Amino acid sequence: MKVLSKRQTRILEIIKHSQDEIGEAPTIREIARAIRVKSPHAVSHHLNQLEKRGYIRRNSESSRNIILLADKDHKPSPDLVRVPLVGWSSGGVGILAEENILDWIPISTRFLKQDANIYLLKIKGNSMAPRIEDGDIVIVKKQYTAEAGETIVALLGDETTVKKYIPKEDHIVLQPENSQFEPMIVFPDELRIQGVVKGVLKYC
Repeated sequence: MKVLSKRQTRILEIIKHSQDEIGEAPTIREIARAIRVKSPHAVSHHLNQLEKRGYIRRNSESSRNIILLADKDHKPSPDLVRVPLVGWSSGGVGILAEENILDWIPISTRFLKQDANIYLLKIKGNSMAPRIEDGDIVIVKKQYTAEAGETIVALLGDETTVKKYIPKEDHIVLQPENSQFEPMIVFPDELRIQGVVKGVLKYC
């Protein structure tokens, strides 16, 4: 493996320090100031090289978009867990079936501990806004039952939905948080709970 340049090594150290101190990555301009270069484009070039070689990963939707995957010796970061991002509609396969996993997303252990029953789902639509909005990623604990008032991921036929779970005597109300959407009324045999939402990741 090609040895990192001194500047690339320094950039990795800056990213690690920022994540340790404030819990998030530095911006490109902050890195530029730290390594004393005027052009953010020079930093972007080094970040592109680091990403190609598997040291970092970036999310284009955020200015603090750098996730540290490995240290300067290319050892996996002990501060990350890899969590599966699953497809929106599971159909007949299990939610964590291999064919339903779209990607593995690294998340800081400051926010999430390793758990084989945790998965991620990217939200479509705004029925749960403002708490959960279109494009947000929810952290879900895989389980097949839920308590009243919990936000669940459920299958209705082959369609996935995320709603507040309100069981009644002979039916279930799937309640949106956005008042512009109507509640869904279903019978217990129409609903398959796939997990309970435990958190929301917002990229802005």
